[in-house]
Amino acid sequence: MHRALHWNISSFLPLVYLTINSMGKTNNDAKKKEKASTSPPTSPKKWKANWSPGSRILSTDVRGKVREQNLDLVQTQVEGVYIGFCSKSWTNGESSYIFPMEKGLNDKEAGVNLSKEWRYVFGFLPRRDLSINDGITAMKAKRGSKWVWKVAVVVINDDSSVDKVGRHIANCFSNFTKNKDIMDTPEKYTYRRCNNNDPRALNHYLLDMDVAKILKSLGGYATKEELIQDEEVLSAFYGTSEYGKFYLEDMEEENWDNLLDNNVDGH
Repeated sequence: MHRALHWNISSFLPLVYLTINSMGKTNNDAKKKEKASTSPPTSPKKWKANWSPGSRILSTDVRGKVREQNLDLVQTQVEGVYIGFCSKSWTNGESSYIFPMEKGLNDKEAGVNLSKEWRYVFGFLPRRDLSINDGITAMKAKRGSKWVWKVAVVVINDDSSVDKVGRHIANCFSNFTKNKDIMDTPEKYTYRRCNNNDPRALNHYLLDMDVAKILKSLGGYATKEELIQDEEVLSAFYGTSEYGKFYLEDMEEENWDNLLDNNVDGH
């Protein structure tokens, strides 16, 4: 009994010793910190602006600086046809200034080379104003603007991925704006993403007349009557085959024949 008690007490001796030493060490550390805290503080280095009156200023003029633009693609119900939205990166709901691209692509001489370089850009068309949604009213480039928001119609009919095409177009637009004869200020276009979660009919994004132009240009139909019989295609272009059939049948034959002559803007 006594041996066991003696063993238990002795087994705690190292712990008591360490506790006493720790307390002593803690007191010594506290004294050192107290001594150190009484030392006089060092003076901070005096800062002086490296600038003198009349020197170069901090310019806030954005002219000559690269302006960031975004490019987003949206998949439509028409196979291989996407809509490209170009927008300013520093604000919401405002179109990029893509008139120079549209003008260049429409040029009879320069446009040939641009179409080969840009490859997938089929054209630029007004964006449909869904708040009115009458099929003839285009959305404005921004609230209160007199300019129309133009979108890029993108056609992918090869094995290229959508993201690869988006990056290619963004790079082409960026290079195009570097020409000072075309743009005063260079712009940097960045492809962000393709929205393919909920493909809509083509006339969800474009005006009804422009949808007809794309349909006639890309469809390969011999006559309008042949086209009207293809309900699946009409639905992809106009939302429903019934509306597509109604719209095309209501179009005068002369207007249909001259639809791609750039002078037809109505029925």
